[in-house]
Amino acid sequence: MQPTEGGTIYEYDTNRSFDLDDEAAELRLRYRERKVYAVGHGMAADWHFTDNRCTRVWLDPVPSFVVPAIETTGFKSGTTEARALRLDHLADIDTATDDVLVSLDAFVEAFASWVAAERGRVAAFGNSSQVAEQIVRRSETALTRMRESVDLLRCPAQTDLRTAFALGMEAMRLQMHQAALGRGEESPPAWRPFQLGFLLLALPSTIDDTHVDRGLVDLIWFPTGGGKTEAYLGLAAIEIFYRRLLHGASGGGTAVITRYTLRLLTAQQFQRAASLICAMELLRRPDRLADQRARGMLPFTIGLWVGNEVTPGTRRDAKAALERLHKAARPEEANQFQVESCPWCSAALLPANRTANRAAYGLRLVGNDVVVHCTRPSCEFKDELPVAVVDESLYEDPPTFLLATVDKFARLQYRPEAGKLLGLNTAFRQPSMIIQDELHLLSGPLGTTVAVFDAVIQILLASGGSTPKIVASTATIRASDEQVRGLYGRSVALYPPSGLDDDRTFFSRPVSSGEGRLYVGLMPQSLSQVSAVVSAASPLIEIPEVLPSIAGVDTTRDAYWTAVFYHNSLRELGRTGTLVVDDVNGRLEPRAERLGLRLRRVRADRVLELTSRRGPEELPNDLRALKRTADSEEAIDVVLSSNMLSVGIDIPRLALMLMVGQPKTTAEYIQATSRVGRGQVKGVITTLFRANRARDRSHFETFRGYHEALYRSVEPTSVTPWSLASRDRSLAGALVVLIRNTIPMLAPNDSARRLDLEDPSQLTTIEALVERLLNQVGLADPLETDEARAQLWALMRDWDRRASNARITSETLQYDRQKVDDLALLKRFAQAGEGWVVADSMRSVEPNVAVAVREPFEEESRGTHPA
Repeated sequence: MQPTEGGTIYEYDTNRSFDLDDEAAELRLRYRERKVYAVGHGMAADWHFTDNRCTRVWLDPVPSFVVPAIETTGFKSGTTEARALRLDHLADIDTATDDVLVSLDAFVEAFASWVAAERGRVAAFGNSSQVAEQIVRRSETALTRMRESVDLLRCPAQTDLRTAFALGMEAMRLQMHQAALGRGEESPPAWRPFQLGFLLLALPSTIDDTHVDRGLVDLIWFPTGGGKTEAYLGLAAIEIFYRRLLHGASGGGTAVITRYTLRLLTAQQFQRAASLICAMELLRRPDRLADQRARGMLPFTIGLWVGNEVTPGTRRDAKAALERLHKAARPEEANQFQVESCPWCSAALLPANRTANRAAYGLRLVGNDVVVHCTRPSCEFKDELPVAVVDESLYEDPPTFLLATVDKFARLQYRPEAGKLLGLNTAFRQPSMIIQDELHLLSGPLGTTVAVFDAVIQILLASGGSTPKIVASTATIRASDEQVRGLYGRSVALYPPSGLDDDRTFFSRPVSSGEGRLYVGLMPQSLSQVSAVVSAASPLIEIPEVLPSIAGVDTTRDAYWTAVFYHNSLRELGRTGTLVVDDVNGRLEPRAERLGLRLRRVRADRVLELTSRRGPEELPNDLRALKRTADSEEAIDVVLSSNMLSVGIDIPRLALMLMVGQPKTTAEYIQATSRVGRGQVKGVITTLFRANRARDRSHFETFRGYHEALYRSVEPTSVTPWSLASRDRSLAGALVVLIRNTIPMLAPNDSARRLDLEDPSQLTTIEALVERLLNQVGLADPLETDEARAQLWALMRDWDRRASNARITSETLQYDRQKVDDLALLKRFAQAGEGWVVADSMRSVEPNVAVAVREPFEEESRGTHPA
C-alpha cells in the first residue's frame, strides 16, 4: 500500500501507548523514532522509508530483520583519552602519577562533553523534557562519581590506593596478554572505554566502606559479549591488592565472592577468574615476574564452591575421584574436579585416553590433598596451580577469590564451618565485595529464596563493622530498582547510564554498517507443529552444502554446521529429537536431489541434548563437543536445547538457531539468540511461531516493530522474599544460619538443645540478631516487617520449647539428624518426624512427588464388597 502523491503514512495507533511508571516513560522517549506503521493479520507487516517518511507498507509471509550488533565507542588513536585505556600505561600510576592522571582527566572530560551535549538537548523535548531530565541526571551523577575517583587517585595521601590500582592494572594486563596469545593476537592489552569508566565509577565506594555510595548496587548493564566480566574482575583485583596493602596479613582470607545461578556458568567463568589469580600470584612470587610492590603478600588463590555432585566435598572424596580418573578409559569424561585446562597457558590437564604416565594428569596426591598443577613443563604453574575445588580444603584455607553458585549458600544451615568463607571465626577481615553475575536470573521462586538468605549473608558480612560492596551484571533487565530492592534492600545504579536515543550511550552504539544477527520469522497456518518443525529444519541443515555454490561468499561452512534447536519445554524437545533423525533426514534426500545439492544427513550419534537432564559430569564433555569444527568427524550436527543454553554458553563457532516457539519472555529471547553469532559470523535465527498461540501470533504480526527495539520490550522481573509463602519456605533455615554462625556455643550440630531464651545473655544476643534481620526486611518490603517479626519469634519459641524438652529428658537435639530416630530441629523434604522443613538447595522450593503411571486397561485388584 502506498499513499497518494504528496501523502504520507502515519504511525499506527499512537494513542494506545501509556506510561505505567517512570521507566516506561523513559523507554518511550528513548525509542521515540522506533515507530510502528502497520500491524499484520495472520502475516507480518513491514514498511519502507523515503526521505524520512513512510512511503509504503506491505504484508510479508516470511519477515526478516537484522538487529545491529553493538560496538563499543572508541577514541581516535594517539589522543590523550585513548592512552588512558592502555593497561601498561595505567600500571605506572604510582611512578608516573601526573602523566597517568592527565590521561584519566582527558577520558573523564570526554564523557563530560557527551553529558553536556545531552543536557543541551533536554529543553527541546517539550512536554517530555522532565523525562529527558531524569535520563541526563543519571549521566551527570556518573560523571561526578568518575571525577571523584580521579581526585582520589590524585590525593597525595592515597599512596596505597595508587599502588593497588597499579598492581590491579598490571595483573589484568598479564591476564589479557596471556588470553590474547592463546587466540593468536598480539595487540597491547587495553580496556574498552565502558570498562575503564566502570572502574572509575565504582572505585571510591569499593575501597571506602564508609562511602555514601557503599550502599548502592552498581549494576553493569551491557549487551552479551561486551566485556562485563573483565570490568568487574579489574575492580576486584584492585580491591584485593588494596586490602593486602592496607591491612597486611589480616587482609588475606576471602576478599571477593562471585556468585552465579548456574553450575555450568560458574565452571566457565572459573577459568577466566583463575587466569587473573594466576597473574596476581606471579606478581607476588619471587621469580622473573616478581613485582616488589606485591612482595610479602600472602598467596593468592581461587576456589570453586558448587554442589558436591560436581566437585568433591571432602579429601576422601577427592582421593576417590582421583583414583577413578586414573582408571577411566577417557579421563576427560570422568573429571570431577571441573578444571580441564591450565588457566594460565591453556594446556590440557588430562590426557585424551588412559595412560600409565602420571605426569600426563594435572592432578596428584600430596599427603591427603589433591593438588592441581599444569602438565606443561615450561608453564609457571607446573608445580601447583592456585586453585582449590574441594569443600573441606576451602573451609580450612579460605581462597582469596571464591566462585560459587547461589544454591551453595543454603549449606550454611548444615555446615557452620562454611562461615569461614564469610570471614567468620578467622584471623582475616571479612569479604568486602560480592559480585552477582546474570542478575536477571534471580527472579521468581529462585530469586525470592536467594533474597532471604542474602539478607542473612549481608548481616554476617557486616558483623565486623563493614558492609560489603555489591556489584552485579546483566544484559537484560527491567525494573531493576524494584528487583534489587527486593534482593538486597539497597538502591541500584545502572551503568553505563543511557542516552536520549534508543540503545546509544557514550560507551556503546549500534554498528554504523548495520551488520548483526539476522532474525527470520515463520508462522505456517495449516501445518501441524510436527510438519512445521521438519519443514523449517531441513533448509537450515542444508546451508553448509549451499554455501560453496554461492559466488562471493567467504563464510566457512563450519559456522553453520552445528544447528541449535531451542525449545521452551522438554516435551517439545523430546518430540524434535525424534523428528530430526527420522523425518528431517527423510526430507533432506528428495530436496538434495531436486535442488542439485550434495546430500547431508543428520547423524544420530551427532545429535546433542543440552538440558537439565544432563548430569554435571556430562556438561563439560558437551561443551568440548560443541567446540569441534566441521573438519572433525565428531562435529555436532544438531543441538537440542532447553533454556539452559540462554546463559553461560560461549561457543564462537555457533551461528545458526531454530527457535521452536517464542520464549515466554523477551529477556530469554535476547539471551538465547545471543548465544549464536558471537564470532566473526553474526548468525541467523529462525523463529517458528505457532498460529494457535496468541503471544506467538502477536510477535509474528509485529515482527519488525518488535525486533527494531528489542530491549524496549524486556519485561520486569519479580522477587517477593518476605511474602507469606516465601517466609514459610525459607525463614526457618535463614534463622538457623544466622544463629549458628553468630553464637559459637550454638554452632555444633548437637548443640541445638543449648538454646535457652530464659538466659538473659542469649536472649539479648538473639533479640539483636532478629532486629537486624527485621531491618533487612524493612529495607526490602516494609509492609511485611510486622508479620515477619511475629513469625520469627514464633519459630524461636518453638525452638526454645523443643530445646527445653530435650534438656529435661537428657536427649540430644541436633540440627541435622544423623540417624532416622534422632531428634532434630531441621528436616528435609519427605523426612518424617518433628522439625522445621528446610531445603538442601535454594531451587528446592517444594517437595518432590512420586507418581506411578498405570497403563490403560491394566489389571488391578478390586474390592469384593457388593457396595
